[in-house]
Amino acid sequence: MTVTPRSTQRALGATLSLVAALAVTGCVSDPPQPEPTQSAAPTPTSTNPINPTPPSDTGATVAPVPEAESDSQAAAIDAATAALTAYAQPELPYQEWINGLYPYLTQTGAAAYEDTDPARIPVRKVTGPGVILPASTEVALIVQLPTDAGDYNVSLSRPNADAAWLADRIRPADG
Repeated sequence: MTVTPRSTQRALGATLSLVAALAVTGCVSDPPQPEPTQSAAPTPTSTNPINPTPPSDTGATVAPVPEAESDSQAAAIDAATAALTAYAQPELPYQEWINGLYPYLTQTGAAAYEDTDPARIPVRKVTGPGVILPASTEVALIVQLPTDAGDYNVSLSRPNADAAWLADRIRPADG
C-alpha cells in the first residue's frame, strides 16, 4: 500500500475528529495530580465545633396560614367550577381548548397541560356544586366537584389572599 498525501490527510483528519469527540464527551481525562504530601507540622485545632449546638428556642413562632374564609371559599368553588368546565371540552381542537383553559391556570398548571390531548379527557360536564376539602388555607386549597365521569379535584392556589384563585391541577378524585 502506498501512502499518498491525500490518505495521510484523511487519516490525520479522522484522528483529530476522534480526539475532539472524546474531549467533548469527557472521555479524555486530565493528567493525574500528585498525591498531597503530609507535613510534619501539627494541624491547628479549630475553636468552632464540627457539629455546633442548634440555637435555643427563643420563643419565636411562625404564624400559621389562616384557613380560607367563607367568601374566599365561595370564590374558590367558582374558580374551580370555571376551570373544570373549560377543561371538560374534549370535542374542541387542541388550540381552542388550551386557549380557553389558560385563563384559569397558574403558570405551573399551564405548563402541565400543554401536552394534553383534549380528546382523551373523559369528563364532559360538571354535574353539581363543589366542596372545599379539609386543610384549606387562604392561599391553597382543593375543591372537589361532581362530574359525569365521577368526582374531580381541582387544586387551586394564589400568591396572597387578595389575588384570584387559579388551578394548578385538575384530576380525578380517586387518582
